[in-house]
Amino acid sequence: MLMTNKYLLIGAAAAALAVLLIVKKKGAAAAVGQDLGRAAADVAVGVVQGATEGVVYGVGDAMGIPRTNMTECERAIAEGRTRDASFACPASDFLSYMNPFK
Repeated sequence: MLMTNKYLLIGAAAAALAVLLIVKKKGAAAAVGQDLGRAAADVAVGVVQGATEGVVYGVGDAMGIPRTNMTECERAIAEGRTRDASFACPASDFLSYMNPFK
């Protein structure tokens, strides 16, 4: 799932850069081109940060190192406290946790 999202973001960044090049080449709407360029750069930075974060979390999870910034919902789920999780988690997160088919 993470790899699919990463490739989707990379594709979006490439598409934004292609649009930027076309707009710049035609000489139309320089301000729009600059905005698209900034957006493409922001997407590219987000992809790199997201990929790095995912790797770090994955290695830590594999080694059994607990995450330090867990919410009360995440802590309750990790500790198996279903009743506490039912109060601390948004409904979608709680129902996803309770899903027997995952």
